[in-house]
Amino acid sequence: MASSVETEAQEKNTAPPKESPMEMLFNIDSLTGGQMPMELVKHITFIAGLILIYIYYTMLAEGRMHQIVTTKQELEEIRADYTTQKADYMKVGKQSYLAIAMRRYGLEVSLTPPIKVVADPVKE
Repeated sequence: MASSVETEAQEKNTAPPKESPMEMLFNIDSLTGGQMPMELVKHITFIAGLILIYIYYTMLAEGRMHQIVTTKQELEEIRADYTTQKADYMKVGKQSYLAIAMRRYGLEVSLTPPIKVVADPVKE
């Protein structure tokens, strides 16, 4: 009898193990009866796959957006270079700049204007 009293006292003293906060928040044993049904596992796997596909395509889209932004920046740089070079060429093409460039070769600007030659129409 003494041994049965000791075992009963030990059973009363041992408390059930404490649950972690995660087990307390996500305890679905009351819903599933302590076992995980395969239909639920299939649904969870399918939804997890869809989430992974969504994440993949989101990352792909963000990469494309980054490429578009960098390409636009490069285009703006090229456009600025083009307008600068075009302005330089237009400036060099002026007569005053051409006169300076011609002096290097020993040529001078003509001070007499060109003469217009007019031919008489032939009468037949």
